[in-house]
Amino acid sequence: MKLNIVYLSLGSNLGDKINNLQTTLNLIDSKVGDVLLISSVYQTKAEGFVGEDFLNCCVSLRTSMEPKILIKELINIESQNGRLRSNRNIYESRSIDIDILFYEDKIINQHNLTIPHPRMNERNFVIKPLLDIAKSKIHPVLNRTISEIDLDLGDTEIIKINDDLVLPVIEKLKSIKNIVIEGNIGVGKTCLSKKLSKDLNKELILEGYMDNPFLEKYYENPDRYALNVELTFLTDRCRQLSDFNNQISLFSSGLVSDYDIFKSLVFAGISLKEIEYNLFRNIFTYMTKDLFKSNLIIYLLQSTEQLLENIKKRGRGFEKKIDKKYLDKINQGYLNYLKNNSDLNIIYVDVSDLDFVESKTDYFELLYRVKKKLR
Repeated sequence: MKLNIVYLSLGSNLGDKINNLQTTLNLIDSKVGDVLLISSVYQTKAEGFVGEDFLNCCVSLRTSMEPKILIKELINIESQNGRLRSNRNIYESRSIDIDILFYEDKIINQHNLTIPHPRMNERNFVIKPLLDIAKSKIHPVLNRTISEIDLDLGDTEIIKINDDLVLPVIEKLKSIKNIVIEGNIGVGKTCLSKKLSKDLNKELILEGYMDNPFLEKYYENPDRYALNVELTFLTDRCRQLSDFNNQISLFSSGLVSDYDIFKSLVFAGISLKEIEYNLFRNIFTYMTKDLFKSNLIIYLLQSTEQLLENIKKRGRGFEKKIDKKYLDKINQGYLNYLKNNSDLNIIYVDVSDLDFVESKTDYFELLYRVKKKLR
């Protein structure tokens, strides 16, 4: 199924204009395809008729819909947002207006569908927002970039406003209160948690692995220090999550954490002997019974070879002895636990082909994969 990059122009001059634009973006994202980029919002005077000022923006998205199907779906979305199209060939106020500017580099001239949009190069309220997200895009008819087209436009009054629209994938994840990132050692749990906490405006909980005095000793002598290291981790995790429980308010937007408390059972099951594990499990049950529950667990899947490369890259001395066999054990331990606990709301996301730590594009690709799983 081929995914096509499409650029749209959105405008509204009736009612709550920002809400009209955001609601339309969310509908496009859920019904048409992934909204990838959103320009700033610009205010312009109504042209060709008397009416309130417009708020305009441009967006890019990827969709599998063919142009004829796409235009029908966009008209339906306009209708859902209160747009009543008139049979009169005049300009008038509207709650939302959606125009297709580009569909890849296709040139289409059909009844009721012309792509690229025939008047876009004459409209400041289209070109200025489009500069934000596609300044190097070449108009396939004019054979000029958006930046070059902009130079030919006059000084029609257009104002960038402070209200920002939010990518629908971010809006979706904001609605989920407590999100946990889980996965094997070196998969990028902490980095992803930090990014999500910032973008979703949620509190951040990170595991204090460096505070465990037995961790380095455990990697040197696992048999001797396994129980010490797991009990210390359990105590620290419970204290951290209990503090969050005590501080949380009714108005909290929730949290993002780079571990779930069940992690303690997973690692204990790998490192402890049976008699020690039974003791640990009883302590775990008692200590965790009143802790918060996650609303969503995002489990990151990564090849063992890449995990080893990530571990090597971050250069923690005590992790030098981690090998493929140990990582495979951890992965299997996680999967066994998750398989036997169907009450957990968990989605699995393969990140083997993504560098979401360094690449913003890959980071958002990860979020789109999460969104797809949530559907």
